[in-house]
Amino acid sequence: MTTGDELIQQLDAAYQDFRSAVEGLDEPQFDKKWLDGQWGAREITAHITGWLGQLGGGLERMSRGEKPQPEGVDWTGDGDRWNATFASHAKGKKHAQILEELEHGMDAFKKAAMMVPEDRYGDGKTANRLFAGAGIEHFAEHAAVIRLWRGREGI
Repeated sequence: MTTGDELIQQLDAAYQDFRSAVEGLDEPQFDKKWLDGQWGAREITAHITGWLGQLGGGLERMSRGEKPQPEGVDWTGDGDRWNATFASHAKGKKHAQILEELEHGMDAFKKAAMMVPEDRYGDGKTANRLFAGAGIEHFAEHAAVIRLWRGREGI
């Protein structure tokens, strides 16, 4: 069984790996739209931050004994809309600000996770799925794509 503390350690490692994937990009590189001509490191980072906030809110609700998803909200049914909304939050911001927002999102997510009772964690349980969706697997997925792009570009 995976505990909350173990998940936080895995999340921290995945976060550091993602940060290393975007480390050293200058502003034009961070802004370049290389993924389907619409997204780059800027949009990817902003959308990860958005999911950390959204699913971190779910952890907060779980800590109060509530369902993680607010009434009337569907996280899974329209992922493209959610992603586009989160990515749009990057417009007009420098990459340092976007990375700072990611850092704050991580801190808030971990704070919420620490409030969730330990019995809510475990293989297949909702808290574990929120960790995977918001961070651990999400960071790994996007770090790999950014590294592939950097390799193609020689960055």
